[in-house]
Amino acid sequence: MMKNGILTKTAAVLLVFVLALAGCGKKAEEEAPKQKPEGPAKEAVAEQPEPEAETASEEDEISPEQMELIKFNYYVDLNNDIIDILDSIHGYYMVVDYTEEFSLLPDTGLPYGYDVYGKNTDILDDCLMLSDMEPAFGELDDLVKEMEEPLRALMETFSAISDSYDYADNQYQKAKEYHAVVYENADIFTETAYDFIDAVDAMGIEKTAKEEERMKEEGMLIIYNASRAISIAREVQNEVYAQEITDENITDLDLTEIKVLYDELVAVVADFDAATADNDQLIKESLSNSRPFDGLYDSLIQALEWMIKQVESGTPLDLSGSGAPLGSFGHFSETLGKCIDRYNSVFVD
Repeated sequence: MMKNGILTKTAAVLLVFVLALAGCGKKAEEEAPKQKPEGPAKEAVAEQPEPEAETASEEDEISPEQMELIKFNYYVDLNNDIIDILDSIHGYYMVVDYTEEFSLLPDTGLPYGYDVYGKNTDILDDCLMLSDMEPAFGELDDLVKEMEEPLRALMETFSAISDSYDYADNQYQKAKEYHAVVYENADIFTETAYDFIDAVDAMGIEKTAKEEERMKEEGMLIIYNASRAISIAREVQNEVYAQEITDENITDLDLTEIKVLYDELVAVVADFDAATADNDQLIKESLSNSRPFDGLYDSLIQALEWMIKQVESGTPLDLSGSGAPLGSFGHFSETLGKCIDRYNSVFVD
């Protein structure tokens, strides 16, 4: 049976942010192995010499640490594609009944294919290749292989649904065919997907802590505080998940730890603003824009403040609309997702 929380949890699952390679600027240049196709993290393909040939200089070679981070970043990209597919499953079953035989739900007011978006399989293909390469990531490598078949089927089917304009022809024949694939693969994929998300999150927390320590030691205060703000917001999310809170029961949230994290977030964003206002710091970190986040961190603080006030009011959220309302955990998570996207575009892409 479909995981009970999928229709509420997926909208709030966190996108993981990519880590910049130490000493490599915004992205890894000519760092990917020969077998590795180019992907969204934009590592350029480099020719890998034969073991006996010593034609490349040491600085052109990929260190084990760099290869580990390259592989992790591709798994992060796959993680974020997985979240998009989980969201599409959520959207699909807001319109279609969860039964083996295709049937539209009555009186939803929503069109078939509502909030369903496909993904191309490039990152999945890349990660399948990486799953057999060193360094080994253990459980993560195994999970990539385990979910490959159902994930690929869902990616391709949701792409077909989002592009389909004749799904209703011949008594919804195409929609019935699409449904057979979704119904067969969604549950299988979902269980593995959450295991993968949890594993990437755990690895990301560990790697991010080490990277933030390095950034601070090197005096890279803009990227350090940008990363810390996201890390603190992730702690907020993990605290909400640990209490098994959703927007439906958000007034049950214990705010004790949340308020501590709120104060930390406010302080870190203030430090970020101070660093970006320092021209010497902008030069040190090769940034031309003194407002690289355009107030997104202020919006993140405000979203958390609204959520805290909503809980303190004791008033349940009105979830009848299509979007995440102000004061909801969903709105906080959406705002955090925008911060993560901006972080990746400013410091990684």
